[in-house]
Amino acid sequence: NNKGAGKVYAQLTGRTQPIGDIEMGETDDASFKLSVNYVDLNGNPLSVSSLKQGEEFTAIVTVNNGPAQAFTDLALVQIFPSGWEIYNERILDASVDNGAGKYNYRDIRDDRVLTYFNLAAGQTKTFKVRLQAAYRGTYYLPAVSLQAMYKPSEQARTKGSWVKVE
Repeated sequence: NNKGAGKVYAQLTGRTQPIGDIEMGETDDASFKLSVNYVDLNGNPLSVSSLKQGEEFTAIVTVNNGPAQAFTDLALVQIFPSGWEIYNERILDASVDNGAGKYNYRDIRDDRVLTYFNLAAGQTKTFKVRLQAAYRGTYYLPAVSLQAMYKPSEQARTKGSWVKVE
């Protein structure tokens, strides 16, 4: 209720995560090449389409820049299914090589890891995130995306997929 003489304004802001990918993965003409691989704790390749509850594994993202131009202020966004948990290895073991020193800043949240870094022309960087398949169910694994923060047309992304924790 507005009991005063002035007008009352309301603003509604919404933010959503699509349930499925409607966009394709990266194109051949992109400046960046982006790949995501999953491995078990011994480094063996792992399919995440079906995981056992409690299984621990690592997501390895490799970003390759073409020879044409260097980029500063790149944002790598990894959003994980709600049935997976992210280990914050910076707290658990500071000696773990998860890409530290290769990035300017990393923000680890409940369901996502945001990594900000620079990439020289022709340079490749690899970033690791340790995960656990924690809760049973079927979940959507969104695309991993990379974007130049001040040049949004320069971007790359993978394709999302459905995953299951059994």
